[in-house]
Amino acid sequence: MAEFNGLEYFEKVYGQVPEWASKMHQFSPTALDHYTALRNEILVKGKMKQKDKELILVGVNAARRYERSMLYHTKGAIDAGATVEEIIEIISTCIISRGIPAWMTGIKAISYALNDLKGQYSIEPVHEEKGFTSVEECLNFFRDGSGAVPEWLNLLGKHNPDVLIQYCSLRKIVLKEQAVSRKLKELLLVGINVCERYKEGVALHVKGARNFGATDEEIAEISLVGLLTAGIPAWFEGSDFL
Repeated sequence: MAEFNGLEYFEKVYGQVPEWASKMHQFSPTALDHYTALRNEILVKGKMKQKDKELILVGVNAARRYERSMLYHTKGAIDAGATVEEIIEIISTCIISRGIPAWMTGIKAISYALNDLKGQYSIEPVHEEKGFTSVEECLNFFRDGSGAVPEWLNLLGKHNPDVLIQYCSLRKIVLKEQAVSRKLKELLLVGINVCERYKEGVALHVKGARNFGATDEEIAEISLVGLLTAGIPAWFEGSDFL
């Protein structure tokens, strides 16, 4: 492990050594060296761009309400070329999976990016996106995106159609391809669900990601990215769909 010195790695990446890394080095320097080697292997190498992987970790940690790690990866994403617009869309995507608490955590990542990238963000004119007006439109939206309608959606349409219509309208707006591609948004949702070990959510968004061009290699990389923040169970969940 001579190639990787954990303390030097974090100093280079973040400009400082996080306290948790210092403590790991104190009690098990070899473990820290192995972890940083794994981290480098997953984040730097592979088919997907490092920027996209860092953005995934921003979103996953916002969804899990893990502010400390979210902010580290916000810096990583910016250093890799991410824009404020991309970070805003990533955080917005988390809402449809983990609700407003994900946004409330995520606005701290947006504030960090706005402060770091002063003068590099402008609000573009918003073109109003029409929402849905019927349950059938909502069901078709899911069929087009993931090829199937999950049972929970059918039940929501049966027992509370107004909520279904409003939820699907929000989902349509959030998943719209803008600064962040629809494929990357679907892969983010795969990442959130593998980290939370929610198999139905993984299945839904793996289908969605594949429908928008994702490959097995990219789904594998997202599962490995999840491993960095949620441990080996994230890989277990994602590997079931390869």
